[in-house]
Amino acid sequence: MRPWGVTLTLYWCPNCNVPLRQRICSRCGGEGFKVNISEPGDARPAFASDLSLIREAMLYEFGSDALYRELIVDGAVYLNKTPHYDDMKEVISGGTIVGRLYFDPSTYAWRWRLNKVSAPIALDLGLIRAFKVGKAKPLMDLGPGDREGNQAVVIDNSGEPVALAVVRRGRYRVQTVFKEQVGEIIRKPSSFNLFEKCNDLWVRSRLSKAIKNLVMMAEKTGLPPVVSYSGGKDSITALSLTMEAGLEPVILFNDTGLELPPTLKNVDDVAHKFGLRLLTASAGNKFWDSVNIFGPPAKDYRWCCKVVKMAPIARIYKKYFPNGLLAIIGQRAFESVDRSRSGAVWRNRWLPAALNISPLQEWDQLTVWFYILQRRLPVNELYFKGFDRLGCFMCPAGNIAEYYMVERNYPECWRRWEHVLIEWKERLNESDLWIRYHLWRWLNPLSQGRRRLESWLGIKKPSDWRLLYERVSGLSLAPISLSEDHYRIRIINGQLSLDSICEQWSIIADTPPEKVCSNNPNDDCALTLRKSGNTIIVRPNEVEVQGPDARETAFDVLKIMVRWSKCCSCGSCEIWCPTNAIKVKEGRPVVDPRRCIGCKACIEACPIAEVFTERLLIPQLLNNPKGRPRRKHSFILELQRSARRARSRKARKAELTLENFPDFLDLGS
Repeated sequence: MRPWGVTLTLYWCPNCNVPLRQRICSRCGGEGFKVNISEPGDARPAFASDLSLIREAMLYEFGSDALYRELIVDGAVYLNKTPHYDDMKEVISGGTIVGRLYFDPSTYAWRWRLNKVSAPIALDLGLIRAFKVGKAKPLMDLGPGDREGNQAVVIDNSGEPVALAVVRRGRYRVQTVFKEQVGEIIRKPSSFNLFEKCNDLWVRSRLSKAIKNLVMMAEKTGLPPVVSYSGGKDSITALSLTMEAGLEPVILFNDTGLELPPTLKNVDDVAHKFGLRLLTASAGNKFWDSVNIFGPPAKDYRWCCKVVKMAPIARIYKKYFPNGLLAIIGQRAFESVDRSRSGAVWRNRWLPAALNISPLQEWDQLTVWFYILQRRLPVNELYFKGFDRLGCFMCPAGNIAEYYMVERNYPECWRRWEHVLIEWKERLNESDLWIRYHLWRWLNPLSQGRRRLESWLGIKKPSDWRLLYERVSGLSLAPISLSEDHYRIRIINGQLSLDSICEQWSIIADTPPEKVCSNNPNDDCALTLRKSGNTIIVRPNEVEVQGPDARETAFDVLKIMVRWSKCCSCGSCEIWCPTNAIKVKEGRPVVDPRRCIGCKACIEACPIAEVFTERLLIPQLLNNPKGRPRRKHSFILELQRSARRARSRKARKAELTLENFPDFLDLGS
């Protein structure tokens, strides 16, 4: 596991019963003690819905909420996410971690995991059993009514709790040995409203730095400010900070067609409250149309981002901000390991028009929530219904607990997605477990995350990855590599149209294709093309390349043939073509060879080429379910070079203007 690039230490003021982000409390001057929460230390306040889930978990676990009444201190309960195969949060009450709230996919229930603080209390309340065992007896037999996941306390000869045992595979087994020293639960009434007074220096430093960075970047670049608004807590904070900095931004909302109703309502409410212009990058029904082509998106098969996010946003950028923009984004370092290693200013290679800045990069959730509640910002109501993460309600990066919350609160939304899964389950010949445990979240059935979950669920037989890829794609391929400079791809089940080459030849060749037919009427005609020393021969069921770059050229030919037959009409190729040479006509990409400069930007931007083909077809050719390592696209650089080449050669030859070249592509050498 990659280490976090940033972490925070959580302290606790024993006098005010409030979390601290620095050791000394600004309100009482007392010294806080350290709370050993899991990295990166991004705790948040527990809301009424969270407390309801904690109570629900304890009722399920013990048949009583007596433990809830003993552990929960009003106004002093906080949650911190911790690693788990699904969803688990450390529960901090009165300055002490009193246990963990987690979702159990096998029972579809929220459950409670005891720790050194709560286990003795549960034992005293008669909620669990106790075992006195030594090293010679690590396993304990079940009693009447014991079930998978039940808990018991392991005590030593003096009656002191030393470990927690959990039922696994028909036996109590030691789960956790109690080693750490824990303090007492502080019972003093408290409130999150005290957070600012107790953390005055921390809050003021984060606030002033965020506003300063926004003002400096806006003045330095002179670009129009645009707040990328998702309907989430971080984006409403970023928007409010932008207003505090004296800027008047445009609000940009990406409507993927997969947002829950409260998010759509929140976007309208926020635009109205702040009186700002709202631009919507809408994907319409594109996801629901495209899923029939691609299959369900997955953690390792994220075609959806290009179709419902990148393309609609790029279209808005190109239309309204041709000279660039300052995109203000509510991104925080504590959200993921990748973001913890990202800077506060960056460019996305697919959206180079925008210079992105995150004023919240160093903010933790406690600071964000204080800012929201103190200023009474119109935050999305989903946060108070038990949702941690907003966005596409069936995002493959989510966990089963999130899907469960969607199904419980918005069943009509979930049923639509479930119908899609049922159709694909039948098409792929998967079992009901594929849907129940959301195994569709991984394309590669040998992925570590999927195998870990299957192992926990007792699913022992791995799926045949090659058969799965063939069923998803509808194509079966085999390579015939004769030598380093001679590569052939055989399409086993089906054919691809030669029209795909006739309409797109200028991307991969210097001259138009030559059609060659034999005297045998049973033989397919072939097209011959040439490019940079490569000779390309294409038949409906075969691609053959001879030359110094045979394999990569064959892959490119395959990509443009597949996208011709599978085109989802997302428009990505049109958006990113620097010379406006490609158009999607009646669901087919057609290239104007007079304008095309062969930069292959349309291939890199195309989700059929760079996701569908790379993840489903090229793995078959490489005999590796992972395919090849994620390539570093030279996308922006190639567009710049293409633009310069067009100025000096292609534009003059075809008497074209350069008005189709976005100014933002000229980023320098």
